[in-house]
Amino acid sequence: MTTIVLAAGLSSRMGNNKLLLPFNGKSIIERVLEPAIAASDAVVVVLGHEGEKIHSVIARYKCRIVLNRSYEDGQKSSIRCGLEEVVDDDFSIVTGDLPLITEADFRAVFNALESAHICRPVYKGTLGHPVAYKREFREKLFAFRGTMKDFNRKYEQTYIAGSIGTVFDVDTPVRYTELLRDYRDLVSD
Repeated sequence: MTTIVLAAGLSSRMGNNKLLLPFNGKSIIERVLEPAIAASDAVVVVLGHEGEKIHSVIARYKCRIVLNRSYEDGQKSSIRCGLEEVVDDDFSIVTGDLPLITEADFRAVFNALESAHICRPVYKGTLGHPVAYKREFREKLFAFRGTMKDFNRKYEQTYIAGSIGTVFDVDTPVRYTELLRDYRDLVSD
């Protein structure tokens, strides 16, 4: 399983790069990268906006780092960039702003993929990440011209129960404040 970590966005709702914000002694991106590496055979991190800053933080991790020069075109361009690094392997896609995600979250989705084509976690009715795909979906994604939501609606998916870590993203200053203030309560929920 190759995991693609999306870390190229502008963080426009946050006002500064959310992936570099500190949380429990590490950056948000490290909090996603560590469990992804622990659960995956390979990890590809797609950088774009402030890529050099993020690269300096994650350079010590065992992952491939690629630059999406078209990151302003949106998330789909980063997914395509990451998929170029996937060679004949099942793959998963995760956003880099999920600081509560765990190795167990990744493994649960990967294990469920053994009997599914696409698998994703759901927490209290909210669709989460990572989304895992069988290898044959790589070429289908390259050929698809719509959004990822449209792509995922087109194909049957298996949903599994996820933790709050699969859905709790840090997109705004308010959300980051909630994370810092309430994370113990969030993970015990």
